[in-house]
Amino acid sequence: MVSVKIREYVKDYCKRNGLLTLSVFAVVTGCVLGFVLRSLNLSTQIYFSFPGELLMRMLKMLILPLITSSLMSGLSAMDTKASGRLGVLTITYYLWTTFIAVIVGIVLVLIIHPGTGSEKDGHHASSGPVMTSADALLDLIREA
Repeated sequence: MVSVKIREYVKDYCKRNGLLTLSVFAVVTGCVLGFVLRSLNLSTQIYFSFPGELLMRMLKMLILPLITSSLMSGLSAMDTKASGRLGVLTITYYLWTTFIAVIVGIVLVLIIHPGTGSEKDGHHASSGPVMTSADALLDLIREA
């Protein structure tokens, strides 16, 4: 009797919140794995960072077309008189927020100086970067 109620509750919970639960579980698992693997100082760190680097490049590539197409589709669904005024306000708002984000980014870079004081892996003081065959292969995929 009790186990049937628990089973029904779990089934109902999974139907309602399954994706949310799996997303939170994936984030927690990724954080734990990141902390554990970072403390091991593995030489295969480039293999773990490569998919994330590709994801960030793809997201950067999609941001501007996504914003532009969503603005255009939203404006085309409106009537002509309202879309003219609202279109000007939307474009103005988008340009100003982009301008403010660029200014804040430049100011923070000048204040914080990110990357100073840290040496990149694979660089020696007297010579150029040490290039392995795996680095070359991953560079080919990155540039494609």
